[in-house]
Amino acid sequence: MNTVESVETKRCRKIRRILTALFIICGYMLSTTFVGAVFNIDGKDQYVRITALNLAFGAMGGKTPVYQNPVFGAIYIILPLIGFLFMFFDKRTNLKNFVGMGCGIIGCLMIAFPIAANSELYLGIGALISMIAYMIITTLSGISIFMKIEDRRQGNETPKLS
Repeated sequence: MNTVESVETKRCRKIRRILTALFIICGYMLSTTFVGAVFNIDGKDQYVRITALNLAFGAMGGKTPVYQNPVFGAIYIILPLIGFLFMFFDKRTNLKNFVGMGCGIIGCLMIAFPIAANSELYLGIGALISMIAYMIITTLSGISIFMKIEDRRQGNETPKLS
C-alpha cells in the first residue's frame, strides 16, 4: 500500500538550508571573541578578549555571579546545536520553525544579559555577529512558518510515495 507524505518545496528547502548554516555560524562565533573586558593585570589595565565559554564557566576568575554561572555555558553550547539538529533533520513538519524562533529569541537574550549585567564588559565581534544571526534566524523561521502553512493550503507540496 502506498502512502503519500509531504515533502518540502524548493523555497522552504532553501530557507531551511540557510537557517542550518546560520546556526553553525552562531555556534562558531560564540566560541570566538564574545566580549571584551578591561582587567587589571600586573598593575596595568589591559583589554582581554573572552569567549562565551570562558565567561560562563568562570575561566577569567571574575567575582561577578554571571562569570560563575555554568547554565550560560550549557545554553551557549546547546542552543545552536538544538537549532542545527532540528533544521538539518526535520524536513516535513513545521516544528523546526517554531524551534528556530525559540532558539533565536533565547539566543539574543542570553547574549545580551551578561553584557547588560556587567558594566566592565564590552560587546565583542563574536557576540555582535551571533546576535545578528539569531535575529535573522527568528525572522526567517517566522516567514517559513507561514510559507509552510500556505504550501499546505494550496497543495503545492510535492507528494512522495513511500
